[in-house]
Amino acid sequence: MKYLLLICALVAPLLAAPYQVEDIKFPAGVPPEVGAIDFAPDGTLFAVLRRGDVMRATPAKDVAKWEWELFATGFHNGCGIDAVSRDKVRVTQMADFTEATDTDKDGTADQYRIFASGWGLSGNYHETNTIADDGQGGYYIAIGTASHNGPTAEHTLGEYSKFGRRGRNFASVKWRGCTLHCDAKGNLTPFCYGFRMHNGIHRDSAGVLWCGDNQGDWRATTPLYHLEKGNFYGHPSALVWDESWPKDKDPLLTYRENLEAYNKHRTLPSVQVPHREMNRSAGEPYEIPANFPHFPGQMLLPDNNSKRITRIMLEKVNGKFQGACTHFLNGGGLRSGNHRIRFSPDGKQIYVGQTVRGWGKEAEGLQRITPLEAREPFDISAFKITPKGFKLTFTREPGAEILEKDLRFKSFTYQSKWTYGSPQENQKDHKITGLRKIGPKSIEVSLDQFKAGRVYQLDLEKLKSKDGSEIQNRLFYYTANEVPKS
Repeated sequence: MKYLLLICALVAPLLAAPYQVEDIKFPAGVPPEVGAIDFAPDGTLFAVLRRGDVMRATPAKDVAKWEWELFATGFHNGCGIDAVSRDKVRVTQMADFTEATDTDKDGTADQYRIFASGWGLSGNYHETNTIADDGQGGYYIAIGTASHNGPTAEHTLGEYSKFGRRGRNFASVKWRGCTLHCDAKGNLTPFCYGFRMHNGIHRDSAGVLWCGDNQGDWRATTPLYHLEKGNFYGHPSALVWDESWPKDKDPLLTYRENLEAYNKHRTLPSVQVPHREMNRSAGEPYEIPANFPHFPGQMLLPDNNSKRITRIMLEKVNGKFQGACTHFLNGGGLRSGNHRIRFSPDGKQIYVGQTVRGWGKEAEGLQRITPLEAREPFDISAFKITPKGFKLTFTREPGAEILEKDLRFKSFTYQSKWTYGSPQENQKDHKITGLRKIGPKSIEVSLDQFKAGRVYQLDLEKLKSKDGSEIQNRLFYYTANEVPKS
């Protein structure tokens, strides 16, 4: 059954962002709570909705001509989808990873089979999951913990742990708070541990695996993590499912009483994204493809709790990833609930799936973002660390010489522990000890008391480019886990 859609285009204010944001409506009576989206190889867009349906449509340039059709149904809070083809999808729902296929080509799936299963389920609303492909026919699966804010069922699925049941966010059943690897045949193995609710996981064009997580217990602020096999990413509850962890040892109690040991064990975020200022609740990180006209190769991190998408500029320092963040889009017609991103097959438009599971208004649905200009807005396009400070590169040549008074730097630290989030601690202002122009678009800044282990904040004045454009962003944060040796 097909539905002709009426689309309302919401255009961002001129100074807010150089993007058009369009609202793509689902058919009447279909709750627009988007758990995940994906494009099939033929360009068909699939959306799995939290209430159980999988819808599909062929995108058109004129959004008023979009048509949706129901492809499959019956999923329990599907939050991850791989559109294998126009006739086959795989969906991670609460309890398993299910494949739905249209075998008779009548437009509706008629065959359902479990592709993979084995993680536990306590019945808690917070136990969602999602996927990223591994490039070899398999997947990585992010398995979220349960929350003390919701009930659990009397009967649980899978192995139970009494130590895992403790805490604000808990992992009482198998592999909760873990990232799993699923091979092409559906076999599951643990990959890494220590997550609260990593609502989104992504493998970039270089094969590097990334995820975010939600600020909360053992989460000082919104993080972006580089995932590597066997690492521990800071939320102790999941350690009960790590075979190397002693079975008679309570990880929550162990690390609550010994934060020094905890900090030695955990892997730090590559980027710590300030919770209030930048991103309150990380969705799915996603690399900007080469064909997108603005900031290709950088990372987008949607905010599930605000009308924002974060832009992240990564680099490798002393062999480890770290980098800076700022806004990609802040308002401009964007709704809240942003947690899934896909680029159009030609790489020139962004699709954003949205849901906060009924916790807020203007927070459910599907939107499309299109650049209004081919050239990038006037902004910082590269934010790189040096032994004494930072090198900043702008998208366009500034209209006047940048002076010390145009830049204000301060830094602070976060402390991850059992409490909910962390304030910005040990705040410090930094004087500029050197400023030099190193090209038409680049400057190098040296700071006093510059060292590793801090988040550096840059506030810019209202700069203009040589062609008169105002600076798009004036607030930036760089996570300096490492300082280069030379």
